[in-house]
Amino acid sequence: MKKGLTVANAYLLFYFLLVVAISEAMVWLEPRYYHDFFDGFWWAIVTATTVGYGDMVPHTETGKIIAMVIIIGGVVAVSLFTAQMASYLVAMKIQAKKGYEMLEELDRHLVICGFKTPRIEVLEGFKKRYGTNIVIVYPELVPELERVLNEHGLKFAKGEYNDEAVLKEARIEKAEKVMILNMHDEYADAKVLETVIVIRSLNRDVYIIAEINDPKYENYLIKSKCDEIIMSEEYNRFLLSKSITEPGMSKVIRNLLRTQNFHIVTRHPFVGKTYGEAFKTSMEKNEILLGVVTNYVTGAQLKKILLTKMRFGGESEKYKKLLTKAKRGEIEMDVVINPSDDYVIPEFSAIIIMER
Repeated sequence: MKKGLTVANAYLLFYFLLVVAISEAMVWLEPRYYHDFFDGFWWAIVTATTVGYGDMVPHTETGKIIAMVIIIGGVVAVSLFTAQMASYLVAMKIQAKKGYEMLEELDRHLVICGFKTPRIEVLEGFKKRYGTNIVIVYPELVPELERVLNEHGLKFAKGEYNDEAVLKEARIEKAEKVMILNMHDEYADAKVLETVIVIRSLNRDVYIIAEINDPKYENYLIKSKCDEIIMSEEYNRFLLSKSITEPGMSKVIRNLLRTQNFHIVTRHPFVGKTYGEAFKTSMEKNEILLGVVTNYVTGAQLKKILLTKMRFGGESEKYKKLLTKAKRGEIEMDVVINPSDDYVIPEFSAIIIMER
C-alpha cells in the first residue's frame, strides 16, 4: 500500500514538471499564438484535465503531438490525484473515529445492554475484570453516556439491544458475559426475554445476566437458558416490607451490597468437608463464612470439567450422569446461606465470605 502511494506521488510530481516544461516550450514552438508562459500553462492545464475550452489550440504538428502526450498523461494524473484525495479523506475519517466506536478487536468482553448512570465503584469493579473491554448498547449517545464512555475508555454500539445486527456490532459472538438492564419502558420484560433468546442463538456459551420486573418472566428466561435473573421489583418489595417489620433492615442490606470485603470465592480447600470445619478454618483466617453456592460453573464449563474427569479420573458413571444433566440444562446454580454444621460442601461449589 505504501509503495503504491509513493509511485503515484512520484508520477504526479513528474507530470507537473512536464506540464511546466511544455508550457514554456509552447511559447518557443508557436510564439504567434502563445505569447508568454501563462498562455502555455493555461492551455496545458485545460488540455490535461480534458476540459478543452478551445480558445487556444496547437497549430503545428509538434504542438499537436505534445497535446496528445498531455491528454494521455493527464487522464492518468487526474485519476491518481482523485484516488489520493479519496484515500486521504478515508484515512482522516478513520483517524477521527472515536475510541468508543472501535469494536473490531474485542474478545472475551462484557456487553451491557441498556444504560443507567452507574455508581463509580461498580464501574471500577467491572474495569478490574475487563479493563476497557466493555461495550454499552444504547439507542442514543446521550451526553451522560458519552461522558462515561470518554472518562472510562469504554466502547459503544448504537441501537436497540434486541436487534440482532446491533448485537453483532457489539461482537456478541466473542463476548464472555452480557448484562441486560430493564429500562422500565413499555413491554420492557418482553424485550429483555427477546434479547436473551437472540443472544443465546448467537453465542451459546456467553454468561447472561438479565434484569426483569415481573416474576412471571422468570420461568421463560430459565427456559431460554438465561444464567442469572435479577428481579429488581422483588428486592424493592422485600426492603419495603422488612423496613416495617424490622426497622433498619434496608440500611443493613444496602451496606452489605456496598461493602468491598464481601466475596464469592471459587478456589477453596473445602470440597468434601463439612460447613462447620470450613467455618472454623475461615474464622482463623479473619474471614466469616456466610454460605455456599452450588454448581458455580456455567453449563459449557461444567461439560469441559466433566469430560476431563471422565477421561483421566474415576467415578465415570457419576460424571456421566452429571454430564447428561448438564447437556439438558438441568443443573442450576443454587445458594445455601448458613447451612448446618454437618452440611458437606459439594464439588463444583463456591463459598461466600466476608473479610474482617
